[in-house]
Amino acid sequence: MKTGEFHGPNRKLVGRTIWHFDVVESTNETAKEILEGDLEEGLVIWADRQAAGRGRQGRAWASPQGGLYASTILRPKEAHAWVLGLLMGMPVVKALRHFGVFAGLKYPNDAMYRDRKIAGILSEGVYRRDTYHVVVGIGVNTNVDLDKLPPDVQATATTLKREVNLFVANDEFLDYLLNQMDDVYSRYRNTRLEFLLKDYRGQCTTIGKRVSATTSKGTITGRAYDIATNGALVIMDDANA
Repeated sequence: MKTGEFHGPNRKLVGRTIWHFDVVESTNETAKEILEGDLEEGLVIWADRQAAGRGRQGRAWASPQGGLYASTILRPKEAHAWVLGLLMGMPVVKALRHFGVFAGLKYPNDAMYRDRKIAGILSEGVYRRDTYHVVVGIGVNTNVDLDKLPPDVQATATTLKREVNLFVANDEFLDYLLNQMDDVYSRYRNTRLEFLLKDYRGQCTTIGKRVSATTSKGTITGRAYDIATNGALVIMDDANA
């Protein structure tokens, strides 16, 4: 049930209007259900709880009361769902750092602190008639007790509540996050993509680490070297070293 509508008049685009729900199946699915060409770009769907939150590759995202769950509707200049998913990780990290957790980005869509996941980003491209939209979903473990997460998740996750002594209200966190998202999206619309990806590299903790990736030609193992302009991870293959 929709419980309120809020406005951020100082923002250029992202988060000028926020629809608040007490619970939805998934904020991304709710955003996709309402998509139409005349819907305001930058509209944010915010829920206190998700009954069926999703992560990348259809994985379940535990969404108990107290966490922050929001999706933003964008109409990018190009079909950049994957790249926008990367770029929108930067505002998440900046917000976490602002509130006391020095997180970094694990490629492609996880915000991590001390090797524990504290937030995730899921970006999906959707066509409605001839209009291309990107729905950027963000889930942050803000005011969540670690024991409220599934047992198999607790060992690899953390929460803002666990790491920071001061209470941070979700509306305060969301307000700061949307300001940062609005800034990144404005830069995306007005500057070259390479500049933003350079900023992403600076926050990506995967660069320089040994990784394995599955491709159409098999599994590649090597050192993560760079992020390509299409958002792909560049790996120095051990086999060719």
